[in-house]
Amino acid sequence: MTRAVIGHGPVPDGRDHNPDIDMSTSLGELDLPSPVLTASGCSAAGRELDQFFDITSIGGIVTKGLSREPIDGNPPPRIWETHGGMLNSIGLQNIGVRAFVAEKLPDLRSLNTVIVANVFGYKMADYLEALKVLEDA
Repeated sequence: MTRAVIGHGPVPDGRDHNPDIDMSTSLGELDLPSPVLTASGCSAAGRELDQFFDITSIGGIVTKGLSREPIDGNPPPRIWETHGGMLNSIGLQNIGVRAFVAEKLPDLRSLNTVIVANVFGYKMADYLEALKVLEDA
């Protein structure tokens, strides 16, 4: 695991007064190079953020919610501007756990970063099936 380190570098007198800070941490049994994770749902499978920064420089990627079967989500309008911000009602649109494993996971694995799969369901069998698919992958 590559650890995220904040380096302060030399100060005007040429001496390094601030040692590097090791940002690594753990979440249960999961070791993370940094406590910074993507927010689930804000970047689909995570690769979408790669155009803005090196996504391997953070602690890991949390996927958009994955369900047992694909879900089309709600019909438009899904996002509505309000005086105080916005409302969204995407409807948990996702490609389903099997398509994620076949289409997205191979690319994510090549990043050599922590991937946290977010799964959801409507009954216990939904969760168990989604988790089984992920475990088998």
